[in-house]
Amino acid sequence: MDATLALPDASLFEQGGSVMYVLLVAAIVGLTYIIYCLITLRRRAVMSPALVLVAENVTDASEFEDALAICRREGGAFAEIIASVIATRDMPREESEAIVEGAGRRAMHDLSRGTLALEVVSGVSTMLGLLGTVFGMFNMMMTISDSGIKDIGAISGGIGEALITTMFGLAIAIPTYVAFVYFGRRVEDMVLMMEEYAIHLMARIRRDSPTPGEKAA
Repeated sequence: MDATLALPDASLFEQGGSVMYVLLVAAIVGLTYIIYCLITLRRRAVMSPALVLVAENVTDASEFEDALAICRREGGAFAEIIASVIATRDMPREESEAIVEGAGRRAMHDLSRGTLALEVVSGVSTMLGLLGTVFGMFNMMMTISDSGIKDIGAISGGIGEALITTMFGLAIAIPTYVAFVYFGRRVEDMVLMMEEYAIHLMARIRRDSPTPGEKAA
């Protein structure tokens, strides 16, 4: 008697059942947003050298129009923050700070779009893997109910479906979650850096900022 266990002809993907097709879509979406975050969350893409020069060097009123023109040309979250600092320089400090803080919150929201998608893919992939596990166990129980424990092949197929979907779900969820944490931290670091640039720029150009002599006094 040949004791060798014959492997099924179907591929692992086919053995996993219909949930595998949804997991495939989740994997494609997750990979797409990882690439998207790699491209859009580069420091030079978010904080272009031209905007950094504006934030570091603008001090005189004669430079404001050119600085705003650069902000309009470059666009993006950092440009909006710098433009809000310059545009509100003559407002009361509390109002100016509130407007700049609002620009910072919008920057966080805009930059976090890709990371939000990664978080969703990670959570959904895990739940889809568990759903496939439930389907596989349900099919196994139905087989036992219909034919008893004699149909070992059908029972093992149900167990296989349960294990395969769980495996694929975790294989998608784990790297996607790691990417979500990594890119989320990158967004926080860049928003913090933009806020620091905004604070220094505001201190230089506001008319109500104390002069060095006043600070010493």
